[in-house]
Amino acid sequence: MKKNILSSIIVCFVIAVKAQTINIGTLYISENTLVSIHDDIQIKDYGAITNDGDLYLFKNFTNNGKFKFSNNKETGYTSFVGNDKQFITGGGTSSFMFVEFDNETTDLAFNLDKEIEIVGTTFFENGILEAEEKGIVTYLNGATNIGVSSKSYVNNKVQKRGNEGFTFPVGDYKSQTFVPRVVTISPPSDPITNFYVCFNWEKANIDFNKKEEDIGLIDMNEFWEIKNKSNEELVELTLIWSNVTTPEVIYSDPSKIMIVRWNGEEWIKERENISIDLSSKSITAKVSGYGVFTLACEKKRGIIDPVIDFSASNSFSPDGDGVNDEFVIPGLAEAYPKFKIKIYNRYGNVVYDYSNNNELNPTWWDGKSYGKLTLTGDTKEMPAATYWYVVDFNDGVTKPYQGWLYLNK
Repeated sequence: MKKNILSSIIVCFVIAVKAQTINIGTLYISENTLVSIHDDIQIKDYGAITNDGDLYLFKNFTNNGKFKFSNNKETGYTSFVGNDKQFITGGGTSSFMFVEFDNETTDLAFNLDKEIEIVGTTFFENGILEAEEKGIVTYLNGATNIGVSSKSYVNNKVQKRGNEGFTFPVGDYKSQTFVPRVVTISPPSDPITNFYVCFNWEKANIDFNKKEEDIGLIDMNEFWEIKNKSNEELVELTLIWSNVTTPEVIYSDPSKIMIVRWNGEEWIKERENISIDLSSKSITAKVSGYGVFTLACEKKRGIIDPVIDFSASNSFSPDGDGVNDEFVIPGLAEAYPKFKIKIYNRYGNVVYDYSNNNELNPTWWDGKSYGKLTLTGDTKEMPAATYWYVVDFNDGVTKPYQGWLYLNK
């Protein structure tokens, strides 16, 4: 789309800069003018660039002054299209009308260590923006973004100022797997509302066993931090599940999926204005507050024994921190001291086989597969994934119970 727009511009003036460019005064790039800078550009604290034309930046961008466009115009295209990793830094103000990111050099092609404001459209083509501690993309009213994919998005925080609905182009990565995990909010009423969204593809430092009664398995693998930094107004939130980052058990029955939020004491379900769209793999709900959000599924109904709550044990993280390191079913040994349990991976291979012999302190699963239960015959740490298990109560009366659990790393 960007290329089609540019093709309609009559280029009447071209500057090709082959050495380091330092801006110490005022530079105005007028409409129908193309400027191409092939080396680092630095805007000094007393310098300024107003771009109403078409500016191509092939190297690093350091702005300690002002970078802007004319307020009465909807022109000004800035394209970061380098052949090497590009650093976007500086303490000055940087306001873009339209901006394009198109660098095929590396996945993390852009290192963002400053705030940049975008008023028009962001064209995500190639290269991911890695937002450092001081780095963030701020969108204003009228801003949009297109082309978000695993090849190009913002890793991992974005903010939006204004009273329009917006889709935040955030994502994260693990082991060279890059995934966008966009978030959409409905329009707030206050025109100066500032929303902040940060996505992390990792375990939150939160107790996942503290939750409301009807919440089943919680997605421990990914979470969104969402803040209304301006007021207490509540909006509708739309999250999308992914077969790359979301455990399959969460979305295996989409009608049971839910948005949950950590309220500081426990996970609670967002219950208002719920809608699920299978075509976009999304769920929408009006939030009851802000903070850390993730996805979950409803608690499975059908009680085997009123003493035992299997849903309290459907996730664990054997990371050695002393918290939730083993898969434990509270009360099982006390109620059924001769129980047996088998745990299977997604391919149906047994990874844990245990028989309890009247022990009140059973040997619970620590996330490893032992001996002949593995293909190699060696002790093996199992990967983060969804597993299913079967409990044989071994009392001659109670039928076996089958459930799911999620191992998080």
